[in-house]
Amino acid sequence: MELFSENRIVELEEKIGNLIANYKNVKEEKEKLLHRLQSLETENKELKEKMVEVKNEREVLIEKVTKILEKIEKVEV
Repeated sequence: MELFSENRIVELEEKIGNLIANYKNVKEEKEKLLHRLQSLETENKELKEKMVEVKNEREVLIEKVTKILEKIEKVEV
């Protein structure tokens, strides 16, 4: 039996073809996941910025309500 018989060569070609196809699929999936990761990171950054904005707005609102309550207390006295 030859080391590199016709059947063995065909089998190796098929295996190499499958490996190349699998590599391309993995590479495409990696690119999709990388794009999704970048999208999620951007979304996360935007949400963090929005949270800071809402927190600041809340603090301003609390300050205004506190001043109003102080005015009301002065009137009641």
